[in-house]
Amino acid sequence: MLKRFKFLRCFAYVLEILVLFIVQQTPDLPQLWGARPFLIIPALFSVSMLEDEMTGLGFGIFIGLLMDISCGYVLGFHAILLGLLGYFTGLLAVNLIKTNLLTVLLLTAAGVVVVGCLQFVFFYYFRQYGYAEYAFKAHYLPMMLYTFLPTPVLYFFNKAFAVAIRERE
Repeated sequence: MLKRFKFLRCFAYVLEILVLFIVQQTPDLPQLWGARPFLIIPALFSVSMLEDEMTGLGFGIFIGLLMDISCGYVLGFHAILLGLLGYFTGLLAVNLIKTNLLTVLLLTAAGVVVVGCLQFVFFYYFRQYGYAEYAFKAHYLPMMLYTFLPTPVLYFFNKAFAVAIRERE
């Protein structure tokens, strides 16, 4: 019985991630200072905080592969990076920190900054494109901010869903 509810939660998370992925890929999505968000990154942190570390690892790899395939990045870069972030977020949530809005906001902010800065370093700076400082300020910082903004909404949505399913367990 317990595995059935876990499967139901994971299936709902997959559907949520796919819907967020479709929304983030739509061309008419409003831009913030010319930047587009990665809506699936805050979803990873909210799911990882509410589940265990192996679920965070699995969803991190899944979300990372979606990002790698859709954005034309090196296949596996985001899968490895977000897999590790999902794993350690789940590990922290299970063993060390209390899951609440503040911790999700802090971990998501740190994760978005790590992902954004590593994207900049590996896909812009190391390729020796010009105007690196301008590109970071004009593109990567707004992208990080815009990616972070939906975190509270996604956290409360996932928490309400997880609590409703766990009550049935």
